[in-house]
Amino acid sequence: MDSTTATTPVATEQKFVRGLGLLDSTMLVAGSMIGSGIFIVSSIIARQVGAPGWLLVVWIVTGVLTLMAALSYGELAAMMPKAGGQYVYLREAFSPLWGFLYGWTLFLVIQT
Repeated sequence: MDSTTATTPVATEQKFVRGLGLLDSTMLVAGSMIGSGIFIVSSIIARQVGAPGWLLVVWIVTGVLTLMAALSYGELAAMMPKAGGQYVYLREAFSPLWGFLYGWTLFLVIQT
């Protein structure tokens, strides 16, 4: 073997980047919001509607409804840029009592 044709690999040093990109962050948030229920519920809906086309229609309709809810929350957040989320929205829209009740319900029932 000729020594001029043999090449030696050049050692390149790559460093590990400790950070999350846009895709990584998006997938983490989507995974925490969607959960595993998406797989269980879709099989139940498929049995009830009976046809794959109707399953797609159901997914599209619920996707549009979810998008409208997300846009509504975006509007609320733009109108009331304060920390507190739903508590602030309920307090400002109805009364502090409803915000208080939502906060305790979230703590005792919803997040458990």
